[in-house]
Parts: sequence; structure tokens; C-alpha cells
Amino acid sequence: MRSRAFAALFMLAIIALGWVVIASASPADEDAFLGRWDITATGSPSGLPRNCWLELRREDGVFRGRFNPGGGAVFHLPQVSIEHGLLKFQYPQWKTGDPQVWLGMLKGARLVGTANVDGETLSWSGVRGPVWPATPPRRKPGTPVDLFNGKDVSGWLCQDPRRPMGWFVKDGILMNEGRGANNIYTQQKFNDFKLEVEFNVDPQSNSGVYLRGRYEIQILDGYGRPLDIHSQGALYGFIVPAVNADKPAGQWQTFEITLIANRVTVILNGTKIIDNGEIPGITGGALDANEKGPGPILLQGDHGRVQFRKVRLTPLI
Repeated sequence: MRSRAFAALFMLAIIALGWVVIASASPADEDAFLGRWDITATGSPSGLPRNCWLELRREDGVFRGRFNPGGGAVFHLPQVSIEHGLLKFQYPQWKTGDPQVWLGMLKGARLVGTANVDGETLSWSGVRGPVWPATPPRRKPGTPVDLFNGKDVSGWLCQDPRRPMGWFVKDGILMNEGRGANNIYTQQKFNDFKLEVEFNVDPQSNSGVYLRGRYEIQILDGYGRPLDIHSQGALYGFIVPAVNADKPAGQWQTFEITLIANRVTVILNGTKIIDNGEIPGITGGALDANEKGPGPILLQGDHGRVQFRKVRLTPLI
């Protein structure tokens, strides 16, 4: 019942805004919705946007979709429809099972709409993801930059400015205070690069390194565990590492990550675990949904204790 009322309110909003509702949509009209969309949703009481990702496709005449609502891993949508120019998709809230309903329409080159999420009504707008080169361009290394200076947290900002940073430096090591810490990101922004990271994750802890602030490479206490899209070294929610190259929690480990366009290669503790993998779109917790622009390096701090003693970036130009 709530879902019908929400749909009715959305249609009234469409009329109020002067949008044109297509009386009957042909397959060609419907195909205009297909593809990958980078979405920004606003209206949360926190004041922080939800940066989401949506992929729509048609298989054997049936609409299918994958979605990331701004956190966690991408998942397959159980229900997608496009009727009379109105896109509707929904999924159950993982705790309560209540439906999370998203409605949208095309407005020029954008996909715009509203969403009923966890009792909140959000407004959202999406743009198509970039058209990346089929083959990553050749790049040469520039001058390396040490993003962590070994002394303090200068050069780093908080993802949630309402909360304390929760990071400090001791004996040349950058560490957080545990789950209450902020996610932090560099003031500097980058396009293509090679990133070298030395990290130490606590038992049962969890962190991540976000490339351009949008694509998370997972850090996890995963020694000896089966591999999946959540494993250490995974492109979170998208790419499973080829092998488990983890060391036990509490030991220092290394990443060497190369990002060119939307292709990523990950070497964990000297073993290549992702080889020129394609990044479909932003992962949960991204700083923004602007895939076309440069972005910072972000270190996840709110999922548990983690330490870093090297964060060195070499621009690829």
C-alpha cells in the first residue's frame, strides 16, 4: 500500500515539475534507460549524499539490473520495470525486509527521480558512466608522492566533517581508533597512478583503500578464508581475487595497485591477484559519483582498527 501511495505522489511531482509522461513507451524508448548510471541521492537527515551505481540491461525481453544504494556491495535487483516512461525498481531492506522503492524518469541526458529508503524520501539524479577506452592507454611514471609523511595527518580530510577524525600517528605509523574513526582522504586528487601501501589489519577487522575516492580495494582479516567479492584485495563487490595471498592479521602486508582509466591491477604481498580488471562503476561508500574526474585516495577507518606506514603514489602521465 505504501508503495502505491509513493508512486502516486511521484507522478503528481512529475506533473508539478512539468515533465512529460510518455503515454506508451516503445522498446526504443525503453532502451534509452539501459546502461550504467552514476547516481547522487540527497535528502538524508545526515545531509551527506548517497553515491550510488545502477546498471540496467534487457535479457530475453526482460529488464535486469544491478544496484549499489551507496553502501555495501552491488547486488542484483529482484524487480525492475519500465512502463509509460517510468522506471521502477525495488529491493528489500536487509534488516526489516521493507521494500526500498526507487522511481525515475529520463530528463534530457539525466535520469532523475525519488526514492523511499528506510522511511526517508530522497531525491536523486543520475548521469551515464564514462565511455572508457577498450584498451588502457600507455602511461609513463611521474614523480612519486608520499601521501603519508610519517609525522602527522596533514594533507588528509574527513569524509564526514561532523565527526572527529579519529586517526593519529605514533612511531611513524598512521593508525585509527577503531570503529568510531572517520574515513579520511587526501586533499590531492589524481587520475591514473601506481599506489604502494603498507598496512596492518587487526584480527576480525576491516578497512579499504579507495582509488580516486570511488573504487574500494578491500582490506580484511581474511587469511585462509574462501575467496569472494568481499575478500582482501577484491574490488569490493565486483572482482574476486584470483588467489588468497593474505598474511595473518597483525602482520605487515603490501599492496601495489595500478589504476589506468577503469582498469585495475592489484598485487598483494608480491602476488598478482587482479590483472587488468575492468571496473564497472563506483563501489559502496564512494566520496562522489563523478567518475569522469580525478579523485583522492581514501582510507576507510570506521570498520575497525588498521595501521598504515606507507602510502606512496606515483602518477602515471
